[in-house]
Amino acid sequence: MTNITNTATKEIKKTEDMARGVFYGSFKNIDDKRLEDELEIKISKWKKELKEYIENNNPYETNKIELDIAFKKFKNKKSSNKSYNKNEIINYLNSFKEIDKNIDYNFWIDRLNNENFNIIEKNILSSWEKSYNDKNNIWTLNTIKGKRDKFIVDMESWIKLLKKLKYMSNILRIKTGVLWDFRIGELSEDDISLFKRWIDFINDYKDIEIICESMGRRVDIENAINNIEFKDSYNYSNKKITSKDEIVGIYFSKDIENIVPEELSLLCDRDFEKLFKLKYIENRLMCFDKNSYIFDERETRKTQSGYIDGRGPVIICIDTSGSMKGINEYIAKATMLKIVMQALSEDRNVYLINFSVEIYACKFSKNYGLNELIDFLKLSYHGGSDIYKALYEANRIMKTDDFKNADVLVLSDFMMEDMPYNLIELCEKQKSKGNKFFAVSIGKFPFGYSYRKVFDKHWIFDIDSGLKSIY
Repeated sequence: MTNITNTATKEIKKTEDMARGVFYGSFKNIDDKRLEDELEIKISKWKKELKEYIENNNPYETNKIELDIAFKKFKNKKSSNKSYNKNEIINYLNSFKEIDKNIDYNFWIDRLNNENFNIIEKNILSSWEKSYNDKNNIWTLNTIKGKRDKFIVDMESWIKLLKKLKYMSNILRIKTGVLWDFRIGELSEDDISLFKRWIDFINDYKDIEIICESMGRRVDIENAINNIEFKDSYNYSNKKITSKDEIVGIYFSKDIENIVPEELSLLCDRDFEKLFKLKYIENRLMCFDKNSYIFDERETRKTQSGYIDGRGPVIICIDTSGSMKGINEYIAKATMLKIVMQALSEDRNVYLINFSVEIYACKFSKNYGLNELIDFLKLSYHGGSDIYKALYEANRIMKTDDFKNADVLVLSDFMMEDMPYNLIELCEKQKSKGNKFFAVSIGKFPFGYSYRKVFDKHWIFDIDSGLKSIY
């Protein structure tokens, strides 16, 4: 292993100080331990990679090994009074010449013929060691400086990205580290620009914040004192062979029968056909996830001490039908994005259901769902609207452990027929367990009477007049 000299150690320390200086100089009053930890991780990684590079790429490492062996042999000869070998000393001289082409080779040969072998060997080894140290130090320092220059450039690029994230996090009122954990920094420049465009829209329409702050079940303080008895009535799905399947989401597989049309279209192009085959081999083709809803009621009773702490998860049903295209689409997507990022900053899960004729679903957690979120922000709106499937799916998800305390938000223009009675009844049973249903009518008109039975809170969001609370 190549030793790091004191001078090299100082240069490494100088690099650490420069990196921290660039970071803290760019963020005067940073209060985000996650990003400070990330800085230290980057510094430690650079030091580790530098050490590995020096150990594995040092051009003088073989010469150093030969020098060490020569010194050991020299010491053994002194301690055992062994005779000195002229040819061996000449070999040392040749190794010395490999590292220093400017040595006076003939000078040492003449002295070897006229002086004591012991003294000559010692002098050759000492001169060889000095030349090695000089060459090695120069190479090591140049390597450190070169690696440092690239590291500082990378740091400046990282800080430039962090400033973008900080701008976005300030608008979202979350810590920059949340966006970093969600891997926003790994996106392409185009996708980051797309993300920022939606953030700017949120910044322009402050009413979105009102909706966001209403989501997530808040705690009744009285529940913190008393033991609460919950009557838990819920439904479960029991699939029958004769039942018709409904699309409830997307999953990755190579299930040919359920592959989405967009994936099959790759086969129409010779170049994209290779991509299809690759995704097939890697089980990465998007396939429809199907389910059947056959609801049966079951009732249990239990007593629980204490209360549910903090704000719970959120289920967002967002209308992606053709009637939402345009400014309504912007309002819906921006509201969804704000709620998703706010919930993730508080370690709350989010389940997104986008619906038109069919439904597609995705679960977001603190470290998962970025690509799906970006794909949704790019999604074009088209087709008809079927809110019923979305609400059936929302009710199904509220029976899972991760979302049993969830609130539901529906973002739609509600240009649809009245809600069927069995769905109203299903939602009312969930409401009896504390789940809340919120609705934002995007446009100028509220929804019909049947929807009033389901939703606890109803807003109208019009781009001209802003947000208006109906009840």
